[in-house]
Amino acid sequence: MSSVKQGAVNIRPMARSDIDAVLALDRKFGKGRSLLSHKDMAIIDPGGPLDVSFVAEIDGNIIGFVISRLAYIMTPFTEVCMLHSILVDPDYRNRGIGVKLLGKLVGYCQDEGINTIRMPVEEDNEELRRFVERLGFRPSKVVNYDKTFEVE
Repeated sequence: MSSVKQGAVNIRPMARSDIDAVLALDRKFGKGRSLLSHKDMAIIDPGGPLDVSFVAEIDGNIIGFVISRLAYIMTPFTEVCMLHSILVDPDYRNRGIGVKLLGKLVGYCQDEGINTIRMPVEEDNEELRRFVERLGFRPSKVVNYDKTFEVE
């Protein structure tokens, strides 16, 4: 595996044409069990008006992504960027690619006047919690309440 040189990684907005590559990378990360589906990607609507997703690529191959979208929450409505997923190919981890992806997202939000990026992280996901905390994310004062039930 060649080393990732400074500037060799291209971060760009995710496009609909990236869906298959993003799903393939997701399956590789999940060891054959995809966490994302085509339905998820249709809902995300890469390139759509609320989409703020980016991919990282080297030599035209997608090696990471961040999936996020704009949302309007609370009362009064506040515009936030909801970060749903970030993934870097395990073969390219610890090379600053995740930091570059989040940096691109933060820069976009700053340019657009969006001052909050929110990312739900499961309490037991220590690796992801440490990563986002290193980048300045802090636990929110918003508490989520879920109601789950069986759907027939």
